[in-house]
Amino acid sequence: MKIVFYGDSMTEYLHESLRAFRHHFDHQEQRTNLELLNYGVGATRAELVLYRLLHEFWHGRRRMVPIHKLQPDVLVLESCAFNNSNDREEGFANFDSIWDQIAAACRAYAPRGLVLFYITIPPDMIVPGEMANRLFFHSSSEIFAYRYRWRQEYQDRFAQWGRSRGVDILDIRRDVLDMEQKGIARGELIHTDGVHPNAAGVDLISRRLAEEISDRLRIKRQLHG
Repeated sequence: MKIVFYGDSMTEYLHESLRAFRHHFDHQEQRTNLELLNYGVGATRAELVLYRLLHEFWHGRRRMVPIHKLQPDVLVLESCAFNNSNDREEGFANFDSIWDQIAAACRAYAPRGLVLFYITIPPDMIVPGEMANRLFFHSSSEIFAYRYRWRQEYQDRFAQWGRSRGVDILDIRRDVLDMEQKGIARGELIHTDGVHPNAAGVDLISRRLAEEISDRLRIKRQLHG
């Protein structure tokens, strides 16, 4: 079985070996011949996901093969909401259009593959300490609030896109909200930048993806005998 992951740095943070996903997926499926490819690249927009689906792409020394050559069994596609959020409201229609094209490319070039769209963990409203901000960010608290708002808006937009197209999207934000209801702060899943998953966040994302893929594969096997 070949599973390919597409997305931005949120997917790249799952590590090239996808070791946490492999651990959880092995627990679910116990596959002996499993090939995992992480095609997540930092700062990726939805447009670049579409490009990498259709064309060969090099990231450093890593060669990423287009799906018509890969013929994956499973495609995992993250929304890239954080990077498209720079477009604000003016970019919503383009965002929807690109995801329509991505969905069409998956149907055309991997017709037998299982396609899973997902929304990753939500951002946290964290303003870095003075020293960290001076060294890495150089932004005011207003800028962090602005980015937080539009990252949320684009995650919501992706969920709306799925509902309007009849696409069942795995929304990991719900798991985070459930954990917060139980007293587990969002910051326990995210690095101090308020965005990227730490080890606990990577484990949560990997576990939920593994569970969802396994469940959908089980349903697919039942439907096809």
